[in-house]
Amino acid sequence: MAKTSGKKKEPVGGTKKELVIVTRPVVTPQEVERDPRKKKLMLLLKALEDQGGIYERSLVNLVYWLKTEKDIDLGYNFYLVGDVPTSRDLHDDIMALLYVGYAETDPRTKKLRLTNDGKEFLEKKWFDQELYQKLKAAVEELRPKIAALDAQIELTTLLSRTTGPRRRRRLP
Repeated sequence: MAKTSGKKKEPVGGTKKELVIVTRPVVTPQEVERDPRKKKLMLLLKALEDQGGIYERSLVNLVYWLKTEKDIDLGYNFYLVGDVPTSRDLHDDIMALLYVGYAETDPRTKKLRLTNDGKEFLEKKWFDQELYQKLKAAVEELRPKIAALDAQIELTTLLSRTTGPRRRRRLP
């Protein structure tokens, strides 16, 4: 009688998939009301409203440029991956604003923008006119850099889209 070992076979090199569950607290409009970073972020989105929104990656770069070039600190910490600034806190705040319905992603362009609820919140609960004017002026100065980054993002998404299945030509 042959003996079998009690060892299970492991999948070959990296084929094992693992489910990772990350718990996050539920975000409420009251939490947004108490968080100065989220309110400043909403004010920045309002300052960008005449552009028709902004891509998330462009927004991250813009907040980084505001901090490093214009000395307008919205409260986010950044780390650079290559030359690309990244901020986990900023991403989480964008997700929180999307979750409570103060921001939305345009279905056609995929750009972030404030919703009517977000604009109403700023008008009724909190609107720092001085900061808004500083952000508006800084955004106007940084507009060429933002436009170049947005154009790059649009081009890469356009090129990465897959076309429909190709039809084979029938030979006579």
